[in-house]
Amino acid sequence: MRRLWRSTICAINVVAPSLVFMTLGSAAYAQKAPPEQAKLFDYSTTATVPAMAGGVLRKAKCCDVTEWKLVRPADAEGGGDIELTVVAPISKGRHPTVLWLHREGNEVKRAMFVQEAEALAAGGIASLLVELPFKQPYVHRANNNAGDAETIRAAVIDTRRAMDWAATRPEFNIDKLAIVGHRFGAWAAALVAGVDKRVDALVLMSPPGKPSGWLQVTEQAKAKQFRESFDKDSWIGYLASIEPLDPERWIQYAAPAKVYFQFGSSDGWVQTLEQVDLYRAASQPKARQMFDSDEMLNEEARKDRGLWLKKVLLGK
Repeated sequence: MRRLWRSTICAINVVAPSLVFMTLGSAAYAQKAPPEQAKLFDYSTTATVPAMAGGVLRKAKCCDVTEWKLVRPADAEGGGDIELTVVAPISKGRHPTVLWLHREGNEVKRAMFVQEAEALAAGGIASLLVELPFKQPYVHRANNNAGDAETIRAAVIDTRRAMDWAATRPEFNIDKLAIVGHRFGAWAAALVAGVDKRVDALVLMSPPGKPSGWLQVTEQAKAKQFRESFDKDSWIGYLASIEPLDPERWIQYAAPAKVYFQFGSSDGWVQTLEQVDLYRAASQPKARQMFDSDEMLNEEARKDRGLWLKKVLLGK
């Protein structure tokens, strides 16, 4: 698809939903977690941020696919753009919406969810695929031992900015909003649901439960190598930085959102006890399913979450 980017900046009180991203920010929505805890994810509420849209690719009997870039406010951490893919039903009107948050890894992109988004669009559900800063997790940064914590926090804020933008768009009905996250994406999704009342439903695919605890004891090869790359003081600092962000601390605040866990029986990163503890910590309503798979899950899980999303968002 040829991408022809156009940019528009508009005042916050001007309605131009097809062109502009308006940062409504956390002040517009009551917090769910205690304020002192939730302030970790406060973000700018004053800047007007331009959105740049690429050309639209229409897929017959399915959807319109458009690439977008949202520019963070000048005072935001990280700077640069938030890249998004919109997969919208061809039919006009505001549609129930799914935000997709991908897993970590250098090779991973938001495109991993395109096929699922297209299948939902054929049934009347719009999707927003968010590119997240999860390229190099569990890498010892000699000059920044809080690197993973900062990445997770940035992902939560980027997701909330994407939700703000979706509220201005004609294809999205964020009064019916679900988030699907995989691994680090599930980590971020659990935190978003803990602070933002706009989330109606949550699918957590192979989510970590308590990384700050698991990383201290696991014999998983890559994680053990990561742990052993620190000196004692730096390791203590790293654990202290991620402990406040453990999903197990936040998932209790997801209600009234429906929470659905998808676990793999042979997950190489999250152990069974951690899965059980995370599920127990979650607010009601909640459900879980174990699949005969590793942490990548399988085709059965893909079909299962598609059916669950349709039931929750469309009532069928």
